[in-house]
Amino acid sequence: MEMPTLAATSHRLNPGKFPRFKKGFTLVELLCVIAIISILAAACGPSIAGVATGDRLTNNIYELSGLIQQSRMTAVAQHTYVWVGFHAYTQNGNPSLMVASVLPSSGLLAANGIQTDIANNQYQISTSRFVIRNAELATTGNYKNLPGLDTHNTDAASQSYTFQLNIPGTSNATFSEVIVFGPNGEVNLPQSDGTLQVAQCVGIGLTAVPGSASSLHSAAIQIHGLSGQVSVFQQ
Repeated sequence: MEMPTLAATSHRLNPGKFPRFKKGFTLVELLCVIAIISILAAACGPSIAGVATGDRLTNNIYELSGLIQQSRMTAVAQHTYVWVGFHAYTQNGNPSLMVASVLPSSGLLAANGIQTDIANNQYQISTSRFVIRNAELATTGNYKNLPGLDTHNTDAASQSYTFQLNIPGTSNATFSEVIVFGPNGEVNLPQSDGTLQVAQCVGIGLTAVPGSASSLHSAAIQIHGLSGQVSVFQQ
């Protein structure tokens, strides 16, 4: 019995049925692209860093505005006085600000107008302390030219009155640039003898660090004396 035989067939590849491989990038072309990207990154880097710094400062100034408005509402709701102060310190080599809002234990002024509870460290924490990093308190000269800012402004940083708080993990921290909200929501500035004086308009400014970018990134809060209205200004 004869075995069937397989016919020998020849399969040839048809070049027309298969796409040709395209030529890729050469090493020289790839190096040129990398060089162009590096140049663009170096040129845009400072601008991107500047935008990030500005964004941080914007967040900080609005957080500060929220704390100040909350302090005012506490003063009105509890018919008391709420003190807000700033503690400047350095953390990991960078300037930082701790903001604290406290109210005196008695909630009342002494007969001579001096807030004896605060002077004797008899207080309650009104709102949680929060920290502003990579920023410093600015003087009026740093933010006076912000658009819309009231020129009849008393800078909180020019005040000399201070109070101290016990901060866990550290010794007593001194808080300065103090403002005080009264029972009617008005903003006061404590005098050197501790008496309170209603201010027409109070400004609190922040400047971003490092110093090379400080003049480019400033923001401020302005508090109107009798109404206690808080406004935010920035570049």
